[in-house]
Amino acid sequence: MAMSAARRRLWRGMGTVAAAAAAASGTDGTLLARLVSEPEGRVKATMEEVASSAQHRDGGFWEPLAAALLRASSPTKAHLVLEWKLEKLLKEEIHDCEPYSTIIRFCAQTRNAALAMRVFECAEAQGIHLNTGIFNALLNTFLSAGDLLSAVSLYETMEGMDGCKPDSTTYDAFISAFSLLGSGHAMMSWYVAAKNAGFTPSIQAFESLITGFVRLDMLDDAKMVFEQMISFGIKPNSVILEANLDMLSRQKEANTVRDFLKRVSDGNWELNNATVGRLTRICIDGGEIDEMKQLLVLIQKGTHLSSEAQLYHGIIRFYAKADRLAEMEDVICRMLDNGVMFMCPEDIEVIICTYFRHKEFDKLELFLNRIRSFFKLNRSTYDILVAGYRKFDLHERLYATINDMRQAEFA
Repeated sequence: MAMSAARRRLWRGMGTVAAAAAAASGTDGTLLARLVSEPEGRVKATMEEVASSAQHRDGGFWEPLAAALLRASSPTKAHLVLEWKLEKLLKEEIHDCEPYSTIIRFCAQTRNAALAMRVFECAEAQGIHLNTGIFNALLNTFLSAGDLLSAVSLYETMEGMDGCKPDSTTYDAFISAFSLLGSGHAMMSWYVAAKNAGFTPSIQAFESLITGFVRLDMLDDAKMVFEQMISFGIKPNSVILEANLDMLSRQKEANTVRDFLKRVSDGNWELNNATVGRLTRICIDGGEIDEMKQLLVLIQKGTHLSSEAQLYHGIIRFYAKADRLAEMEDVICRMLDNGVMFMCPEDIEVIICTYFRHKEFDKLELFLNRIRSFFKLNRSTYDILVAGYRKFDLHERLYATINDMRQAEFA
């Protein structure tokens, strides 16, 4: 009884995982749950049974099913589905190269080079006209399995075959693999080889190159590749921009942030939250007022609300510290008009102290009236107001503030 209950709980868990994988892949959740729960010896028989049903007679169900099994952490059963498909292709004498390539691409995900090689050899034995796509699929599998020798040997074979010559995808695969391995020299060699062959690397390959070089602290190479990418008219993605900012920060060149922001503006590049947050911290920590204002112009309203508020507050604190009251007030008005609110009492207190230093008591009153509807003053803020009004003998405002404190339940 205990074993039966445990088995039922296990199958229910498998069903839950299978359902989640099915939802992610858009495949048949009932069939997926069945395969997950069945013993491995039944997988091929089940696939054959389902393939003969009217619902799946088109035969295209196996691919999303294999993907879902991998998501459901059932790689062995996914391989059995791939083997079943291979056997079916051979039995039906299918001479289209694409389904064989698809099986091999799945093998790359699971690093199953042995099954990939078997599929490739079967396609070859069938007399199928091979193409660059199937070679690239096998090459990716070798690289994912860490078999660099076989990958390079396959590349050399491709070079000597008509219709199967290396293409941009071939070089991109080597660049990505050596980036993950942390081999800067090999990355650069394959990048140069791609260019010499007349190919422009993809955005993913440039990402591998630039992030790889930055990780290795090969900043000159990273900068050179980045500049070449821009010259090709390729717009950097958020990962590349983050790596570029990291590279510029490490080089500690003058006007790093200013130059970076200018390029972002000129190129109309999109900044993600992480990059905007990092730039905001750099600008605020360094007190770089021009850069703060420039970044504030760049970020779209509603996209980076947290950073937008931080930048406004940073600019306000800068002007308050410099006793530039008019500029401080201008920023406060723009911030509130744009719907950005104050986030912490310290920012309010900095503004209050600035008004007291300039003896602009009426303007202080206007400011307090404007923020009272959405910001509740705390005890320390009231203490600053009481001390200021007492210092300047503003008794009426002092008594009104003390009364407000009592209503706010501060002693």
